[in-house]
Amino acid sequence: NPKNYPFKIMTITNQGSWIYFIRILFLLICVILYKLEGHSPDLTLSGHVDYSYISRLSDRSLINIPYRMVSLDIERQADQITLNGSFALEYHVRDDSYFLGSSDPQDFIFDMRELYVTYNTNKYEFRVGKQIHSWGSVDENSPLDNASSLDYYYMFFGGIDRKMATLSASLDYYIGNLKINTVFSPLHSTNRIPLGDDDFPIRLPVYPDASEILPISESPYEGGFYSTLSTDYGDLSASYYSGYDRTFNLTGVNVYGHGGDISFPNIDVVFGYRKTDVIGIGGVLLNNWFVMRYDLGYFTTKDQNSSINRPSSFNPIYYDSLHFSYPLLEQAKYVQSTFQLETELPFDINLIAQYFTHDTISYSSDSLPVDQEINIPNLEIDPANMNPSNFFTPGMGVPLAILTKKAVFLTLEKNMLDDQMNVSITSMLDVAKYIDVSGLAGSLFELKVEYILEQDLHGVLALTNVNGTADHPDGENYAFNRMEDFSHIRFELKYFF
Repeated sequence: NPKNYPFKIMTITNQGSWIYFIRILFLLICVILYKLEGHSPDLTLSGHVDYSYISRLSDRSLINIPYRMVSLDIERQADQITLNGSFALEYHVRDDSYFLGSSDPQDFIFDMRELYVTYNTNKYEFRVGKQIHSWGSVDENSPLDNASSLDYYYMFFGGIDRKMATLSASLDYYIGNLKINTVFSPLHSTNRIPLGDDDFPIRLPVYPDASEILPISESPYEGGFYSTLSTDYGDLSASYYSGYDRTFNLTGVNVYGHGGDISFPNIDVVFGYRKTDVIGIGGVLLNNWFVMRYDLGYFTTKDQNSSINRPSSFNPIYYDSLHFSYPLLEQAKYVQSTFQLETELPFDINLIAQYFTHDTISYSSDSLPVDQEINIPNLEIDPANMNPSNFFTPGMGVPLAILTKKAVFLTLEKNMLDDQMNVSITSMLDVAKYIDVSGLAGSLFELKVEYILEQDLHGVLALTNVNGTADHPDGENYAFNRMEDFSHIRFELKYFF
């Protein structure tokens, strides 16, 4: 189709520029490594090996999900230049029929999680390469922490373990007590989502084929700044980030026929990525009794696809004529906030409590005048329920917003036996209000005991229980109902080096 030529030329040009950028970055790292060789650099290696076993409480069956069995961090420094790297071996359990479809004996995936170069001065620190960024005042679940995408398989982990790195440049600049962090990436970073072929409890309602995703037509630049002002009483922060959503969204519907014949139409559901801007504020209040943390994010998101005209993604030779096209043109504004309180209770018990909320302020879109049922893998859409607002999900912000709009997180932790044993109780409570549901709709509780067997050898025993409710309006599609089968017992043996 000649109408598609400009788009194709633009796409090839953009891809060529990204490849050129990556090659320049690779050469830059090689030059820096060569320079480091001549300055007697210090090399530091650290990491751990993790042997883990996880089985369901219901029938003691093995839960088949990937996990990082080996993690390795490297740091090589000479003068003002530092090379940082983080690598992992992710283990995948093979099912009984694995070798009937593949002869590959490997059950590990090598993951170069980070590899970047840092240049330090008294005034600033510059980093370039594949790196993970952390924004926000609260420890976890910050609505401002959008500079790095999420790995859903590690959604219940803490810190950077749940994040994915992106090829980017970052600058930390210091002016007295003010720190300004800027991030820029020429690439669109998306979340790693479970595909429903293993035992991970969280699944998306629909998994489109790659051919159903409409590529971003413009240059997918992403970036922003995060500033922190330190005072005697704590920190104040302000931030701005602009990028494309980490998960796909419904962007419209096309109806195709064979030439002028539309008696047997093909309805093609098209997905894409909205452009989202986030303005955030946050703060930390310190005193002798407690620590309070708070983050608030104001999100403005808009579908950039004013036109979704394209060849059919299903049998384009037969369905060669586009008769109707209905772009959604979604626009929405929503707010997310997380409040965190840390304090020490009697008997040296540490408490960390969080309260998360998500509220959609406004939503608008065009209608979808479809008069027949749309069949999508894992999702059937009835025309009577074809309201686009029912399918709106935030593409940035706190990842747990896909589970609930309001949640409370509580962690109680105590060190015992001269700090040789750590006992913690963690809970996640769905405190949102639902029709016909009284009390909590869903909850997750974990009891974990970590014991130091030797100086570098730790043993972990954990018990996790998830509860939903049969009264929820979504029935079995309610996230905590689907997660009930994920209740499990876990044993880990970790060796640190």
